[in-house]
Amino acid sequence: MAIKEKELIKIAAKEILLFLADANVFAFQNFDRHGFYRKSINSYWSWRDINHNSFSRTIYRLKQAKLIKNYKDGKEKYLELTPKGLEKVKHYSLDNIEIQAPKVWDRKWRIVIFDIPDDKKVARNILRDKLRQIGFILLQESVFIFPFECKREIDYIVNNFFIKPYVKYILADIIEGDDDLIKKFLDSGTLELKMLK
Repeated sequence: MAIKEKELIKIAAKEILLFLADANVFAFQNFDRHGFYRKSINSYWSWRDINHNSFSRTIYRLKQAKLIKNYKDGKEKYLELTPKGLEKVKHYSLDNIEIQAPKVWDRKWRIVIFDIPDDKKVARNILRDKLRQIGFILLQESVFIFPFECKREIDYIVNNFFIKPYVKYILADIIEGDDDLIKKFLDSGTLELKMLK
């Protein structure tokens, strides 16, 4: 199989999983009594016009990987996101976390500190990577800082990896010598001069 075709299948699989979970408005309360999220296949077709054969092959691969299963209710066919599929969607959702920058900075600092044990080092590394990806700057070991409100996003990350007890979120009005921090965030493009009114 050509690399391009593999990549297209991967993109289609991700798209289907995110569609099933409504990742743009992802909410765990949408799951049925069995803990699954179901969508009509017809609603997928009305949302996204893709090649039927490609769609069927991608569905087959997702079922083989135990990420989804399908069933029939009367004449309607449904796809069902499995717990394994949900975990995959969580990772996709984490990849898309972005912090909305305000028009004017409130001059407060958001600090994330953590002391995560070695038996959870994979989660610790993911947290570090996600903080950097969002735009946090390392203040010192296991202490990251950011200028904008992001508690909800941090809670989402730490809850997904079961590390909430080891992570603290701090809101600070004053950090001594924060001119250097402001410059770093200006240099990175996180802060803009027009926000510093």
